[in-house]
Amino acid sequence: MNKKIASINRTLNRIVLKKKGICVKQSMTGRMRVTVKDIKGSKRNAGSMEQFLNEADGIRRVETNVISGSVIVYFNAETISPRLILSFILSQVIEPVVYAPRKERAMGLNGGCFECETDRKGLFRKKLRRVAALSAVMGYAVIRSWIFKLALAQNPLSFLGVAAIVGTLPLVKEAAADTAEKKKVTVKPFLATGSLITVFMGEAFSALQIIWIYNVAELTEDYVARKSRQAIRDILDVAPANAYVMRDGMEVETRVADIRRDDIVAAHTGEKIPVDGLIMDGDALVDESSINGRSEAVHREIGDTVYAGTIISQGTLFIRTVKTGEDTYLAGVMKMVEDSLANKAPVEQKADQLASRLMKIGMGATLATLALTLSPMRALTVMLVMSCPCATVLAASSAVTAALANAAKHSILIKGGLYLETIGKTDVYCFDKTGTLTQDLPRIMSVYGRTPSITEDALLTMAATAESHNQHPMARAILAEAEKRDLVPDAHAVCEFKAGRGVLCTVGCETVILVGNRQYMEENDVDLGWFDKKTVMEQSKGRTVVFIAKNGSAMGMLGVANPIRPETVRVLNCLKKDGVKAIHLVTGDNADVARSMMDIFPFDDCRAPLMPEEKAGRVKELKQSNSVVMVGDGVNDALALAQADIGVAIGSGGAEVAIEAADIALADSNLEGLMRVRNLSHQTMKVIDQNHYFAVSTDLIGAVLGMAGVLSPVMAGLIHILHTGGILLNSGRLLSWEPPVESMDCCKGCVLQCKNGRLKCKGGIVNTATLN
Repeated sequence: MNKKIASINRTLNRIVLKKKGICVKQSMTGRMRVTVKDIKGSKRNAGSMEQFLNEADGIRRVETNVISGSVIVYFNAETISPRLILSFILSQVIEPVVYAPRKERAMGLNGGCFECETDRKGLFRKKLRRVAALSAVMGYAVIRSWIFKLALAQNPLSFLGVAAIVGTLPLVKEAAADTAEKKKVTVKPFLATGSLITVFMGEAFSALQIIWIYNVAELTEDYVARKSRQAIRDILDVAPANAYVMRDGMEVETRVADIRRDDIVAAHTGEKIPVDGLIMDGDALVDESSINGRSEAVHREIGDTVYAGTIISQGTLFIRTVKTGEDTYLAGVMKMVEDSLANKAPVEQKADQLASRLMKIGMGATLATLALTLSPMRALTVMLVMSCPCATVLAASSAVTAALANAAKHSILIKGGLYLETIGKTDVYCFDKTGTLTQDLPRIMSVYGRTPSITEDALLTMAATAESHNQHPMARAILAEAEKRDLVPDAHAVCEFKAGRGVLCTVGCETVILVGNRQYMEENDVDLGWFDKKTVMEQSKGRTVVFIAKNGSAMGMLGVANPIRPETVRVLNCLKKDGVKAIHLVTGDNADVARSMMDIFPFDDCRAPLMPEEKAGRVKELKQSNSVVMVGDGVNDALALAQADIGVAIGSGGAEVAIEAADIALADSNLEGLMRVRNLSHQTMKVIDQNHYFAVSTDLIGAVLGMAGVLSPVMAGLIHILHTGGILLNSGRLLSWEPPVESMDCCKGCVLQCKNGRLKCKGGIVNTATLN
């Protein structure tokens, strides 16, 4: 309890409350209803009161009614007293803490940039209305003068003059705000001044063109940015709309936006967890791939932490809410990626500098034209041509924004133009193995029977019978292998699952089948001594071992692993062909596995086994003479990802520190995204060069023609339309751009994973068993 609340609590009495318009209408254990005059009829005050009270320890939930001015507080009577609650209410009335509107704060994972998203939409609609109004006036002028050949009144008091002045006022406000905030003159004051001078010189139509073009350019850039943000939101749209919260021992369906800290949330098999929190009861297998990219579900039990957006594969959890909505881990990821649009690439910064120089040149050229020709009209024409270097700024920013949207559409999250530009120039790549070069879904790699009479098919039939109703990735691997061999599971009566350990299945009246790990077998007194050597051998290859027992006796074991991704060799060869000098393998696997991969893949060097800090050290060593990209699964590679010039995480993230460390995330876990983003970087730089050439050349040519008296002010406005529209159209091509087929398929002979489980590459056949 802070000092202010404590002070209010000491002096609290009925008279003080009455003076402030606070009246207790009902109070019982765990629930209180209070009327507050300050919130009656005010949604903003009611929302701030609700959010302020929800932050107090012991308060479970708060409801407000704007019409009656009521505040209903549900609280833990053992933690907080009614008197203290009244102190919090009085404090908010005396010195209100202003919050963003509830609608904005409740957007959470699905809302994008949280508080700013509603403001951003409102600003976009405002700009859209402004463009529509200016377009209507422009349409009127064009139809009157060009179609009906009627004269246009263009003095300051004419319809066009007033429209131009009104259209310029928002630009004047923006110019003043920019000058006050940035302490430097931007292009906006120049544009506003040019427009107003043009109006007072009797060329209101030309002034309208300046304002219209500027607003259309701003609106178009905002639209492209919105498309990029939406694509990013679609990838990370993982939060459910509703969830079940425990109220008086019952599960009550509740909007996720209404869940508060310390609420107990119930999550069942197949449901997404809506909050970050601690497990208070139950145990379950949780699919955390949205957090760490790992395909295998993790066993979670009482005391463990779970995260919003993860899925209950099997079991039931009762979770005490710690973080909700915008405070959750994945919401932080969303905000981090949204900030990418503000992370300017060097090429964008150069464009800003070029635009600033052009603006200064334009001011000088205008004054020089007036001094040399003594013609205000020629000077006005030059000013109109040179007064809009926004096209030069758009040359880079529009291309980068469109490229980020293209990447997001293909499940590639790039945190800013800086990383988009840099990844096309890097010349050394480092790869982790596990989770990076291997697939998400496991496969049965080996089957061993205790005796020769126990066939592989018999073991797989027993395992499939036990796992036929299980959704665990390991169970799906067993069922997939059985289906591939046309094996049919036996009918069974009872299945008992132990999350994270195994399953017991009763077939008929006497047969009991156990399938699970060593711990599960030992719990059921199954002797596994015969399999010790084979277990060590399988585990040395990085495989997970699953045992099968029948009526208390071990019958066999399975080796399960995630196979090598089929696109791996192709991608590595494409990187080599694209100019990458060296590709390194840095892995925590044992040295034998790492060396076997050197024989298959075009790695120039490998280091194994490495701890996370040793991986980071290796990356730091390589950075001394090269620019380095580190590609990892975003979990154990966090240090190396942070150390590299560019960190690329496979999957939408790992531990929170790994998400912060990675600059690019391949959310669909497809390594071909590496080549796509590299090719996109090359193409973006080409488009920016084209845009710069076009913008600068049209500005300079237009200025020369204006000084010579060839161009009229109206023609100068048309030049604006030409080069701004041309740049936006050229950048817009990046939204749907696809890399050339040859750039994505550099090793056609390396399409991997034949049906016999062998790897074809470099003209040879190599068994993948040593790789998994």
